[in-house]
Amino acid sequence: MITRREIREKAREFGVPVSTIERDYAQNWLLKPLSSVNMVLKGGTGIRKAYIGDYRFSDDLDFTLLEMVVKEELEAVIEGSVKKVKEESGINFSEDIKFQENDNGFEIDVYFQIMQGGGSRTKIKIDIAKSENEEILLPLNMKRIIHPYSDDLKVEVRVYSLEEIMAEKMRSLFQNTTPRDLYDVWCLYSKVDKRRILHIFWEKCGFKDIKINIKDFENRKKDFKEAWESSLRYQLRDLPEFKMVFSTVLKEVKKCAER
Repeated sequence: MITRREIREKAREFGVPVSTIERDYAQNWLLKPLSSVNMVLKGGTGIRKAYIGDYRFSDDLDFTLLEMVVKEELEAVIEGSVKKVKEESGINFSEDIKFQENDNGFEIDVYFQIMQGGGSRTKIKIDIAKSENEEILLPLNMKRIIHPYSDDLKVEVRVYSLEEIMAEKMRSLFQNTTPRDLYDVWCLYSKVDKRRILHIFWEKCGFKDIKINIKDFENRKKDFKEAWESSLRYQLRDLPEFKMVFSTVLKEVKKCAER
């Protein structure tokens, strides 16, 4: 395990709280055993871990299973993974793992301590979608995770393409009011193949029966704004102006809606 001094130095370097660095570091170690499970990394964590090292940090590890798995089997895998990481990394992971199954898949809360004292713990949420609840439309990539820490952890993971992540982020704008999705669409749009996104965006919306309602998206502008800083300020150094981000994203989603 890296030193507390290194954690504090990384927090200053990236301009985020110490707890954000702790979580990022622990996530990377968890990915080592989880990479052998037949599932694929996606979402904001996939962007930072596999593609853009100075991207915003993420609280969760998001996956899609590539095969059907029963709850008991997955529980055993997660428990074994946490135990293995605790032994190999020296991170004080708790055996108190919260595991819930829902219609979409599985939500697992894993707790650990590095800098904290007493009963204070940091949580990593692992969100795993069942294979039948997601449609993967573009080829997957194998990527070595970006690990900017001195212990030089080497892990390769299967991950969605940036275009697939982007298409799901855009779809999510019409499902939820999550500022992180708004930020990701704004940040990624100039970095991806827009033709590939447009090709799969509508199919992904159809698979989930999501209606593209631009007016509804515009009407939720205030809700996005109210949660903007609280959702993102601890995940990156420089938070862009909300008004500019929303305006840019609105313009781009309108283009997609007018295909």
